[in-house]
Amino acid sequence: MKADPRWLVVTVLVAVVSGVTNAAYAQVNPRDLPIVSQPQQRFDAGQDVQPIFEGWARSDDGSYLFHFGYLNRNYREQPSVPIGSDNHFTPGVEDRGQPTYFFPRTQRYQFTVPMPADTGTTPENGIVWHLTVNGNEQLAYGWLQPEWEIDVNTITSNSRTGFGRSKDLLYENDEPAVTVSASRTTVNVGDAVTLTAVITDDVLPPELPPRKPRRRLPSQIRPDDLPKAPDNIRWYTKPRPPRNGLSLLWTVFRGPTNATFEPNGFQRSIEEEEAEREVDGTVTEPTSSDAPATNVAGDGWTSATFETMVTFDEAGTYTVRAWVCDAMLFVPADLTITVQ
Repeated sequence: MKADPRWLVVTVLVAVVSGVTNAAYAQVNPRDLPIVSQPQQRFDAGQDVQPIFEGWARSDDGSYLFHFGYLNRNYREQPSVPIGSDNHFTPGVEDRGQPTYFFPRTQRYQFTVPMPADTGTTPENGIVWHLTVNGNEQLAYGWLQPEWEIDVNTITSNSRTGFGRSKDLLYENDEPAVTVSASRTTVNVGDAVTLTAVITDDVLPPELPPRKPRRRLPSQIRPDDLPKAPDNIRWYTKPRPPRNGLSLLWTVFRGPTNATFEPNGFQRSIEEEEAEREVDGTVTEPTSSDAPATNVAGDGWTSATFETMVTFDEAGTYTVRAWVCDAMLFVPADLTITVQ
């Protein structure tokens, strides 16, 4: 007796559909994905952190500064890796000022390592940053490779803080100076601490004119009453400094977890008014940057004082870092706070 071909087709289809259904519920290990397809994947957590040697710069006294950053391959996970076997330098001193708290994605020029003037030019004369996250160790090798020499122009260009200003102006500009303090350096979980940053600077860079918003056709503008797509856990967005005036950003550089800063993001000393919005050639209402100046003292250009409240939800020793920007150059300053 011959089998009906129609039943054979049905049987094959059932098997294929069943296999697809089971595969949909299968757990896929990111490490099992082909290397060629991994760059197309975005993972919230479970990935490692790649330390990066950004390059080296010469100091006036003949010594060198090795610049380091990192790439956290996670889009949401912010791992904490204390100094030790999973976060250290070789050879020599294992703690060279590296972070222990890692924000998502690319974070460039996070710290520098001073190197003596007699440092050799071979890889054996360099240093290595070892970083293990989620069971995977990654390394960053730093040495005096001639092609890796960088300067302030390289750093500003890669940090995207030039805002179209000239290179000559960049070299004339002096970096701002900052003094930071805390109302208390030993607190309990949940207690608020006032952080104060006093900034001074030269008159450079000069003010940039208002930047006009991008022109869009009415059909490309989202209606105000359109419901937003749900996003229960937003991806991390790296803060950007304003284009004019002195500004300040507080972050956790070392610690077991993140902290809550208020105000959050970059605090600015100059409130900028954007030019009038044009839609298909029609002038509508003026728009604001929606970021008021929060400095409590200073003219915003050559001086500014900021006050920020910070609270911690977990006990531990924290290093909070103030990133100060004059709209071109960044300067860090640290405070250590013990949370009981």
